[in-house]
Amino acid sequence: MKLFNSLLVSLASLVAAANAGKFTPAHDEFKKNDEIQIQCVQIDGNGREVTEKDSLKYLSPTCVETYKPLSVYYGYDGPIQCSIKNDDPFHETMLRSIALDKPLRCRMARNKLSFPKYMDLPIRIEGARASGKRASEEKRIAGSFNAVFHGQNGNLIAASVYPVVDHALPQTVGGVSTIQITQKWYEGAGMSTLMANKRHEEEFIIQPIVALMFCILTACIVYVAGRVYVESSVIPRAIKDHIAERDGGGSGGSQETKKTQ
Repeated sequence: MKLFNSLLVSLASLVAAANAGKFTPAHDEFKKNDEIQIQCVQIDGNGREVTEKDSLKYLSPTCVETYKPLSVYYGYDGPIQCSIKNDDPFHETMLRSIALDKPLRCRMARNKLSFPKYMDLPIRIEGARASGKRASEEKRIAGSFNAVFHGQNGNLIAASVYPVVDHALPQTVGGVSTIQITQKWYEGAGMSTLMANKRHEEEFIIQPIVALMFCILTACIVYVAGRVYVESSVIPRAIKDHIAERDGGGSGGSQETKKTQ
């Protein structure tokens, strides 16, 4: 029984190890759908980048939809939307970037460390004419962006966010500017393997391995259970029957000898 229990423990350990290898990244690595915040240097009314304590002041807009800072999601392919109120300092910074015809100096964390390394990410902001009587005087954010990201082993290794020219988002709500970022994630430095496909490939490889481990350990468990049954039940019963038959045969032979005499 000890061997049987040991096999059960081994089975549980192997399954746990397989699942851990499949789903659990290291503490400093991004996993699928982790938020990665986009931060950009604030620009003041004079067109200068703002500094605090000899360091650049980075800020991120608060999205109306989530009440969270603008973020992309690791490994997620698809659009994300962030509506920004016009009184948000980030909105003013975007408008100043358009006026200066200069990309925003932005950054993204490369990993989940408490003090992460950052990747520089220049983002050009395109403007669009506002609708209404003052269209010639006002500008708004065009708002349509594409983004390409590269990740490897849960770390961001490359990033690019760029505007889609002449495809401004329609202005639907006054006092709010909406931006939409359509993101695509690749595994590694090249553009041949989408991260989504990479995860499917890993699942396709890991699942048969787990199934094979189950088969091997199940066969071992059946063997051990059968052996325990034979040694503890079948063999003792056979020995007992043999002894009883031998003793019974000996007694009958002695009685026949006495009758003959």
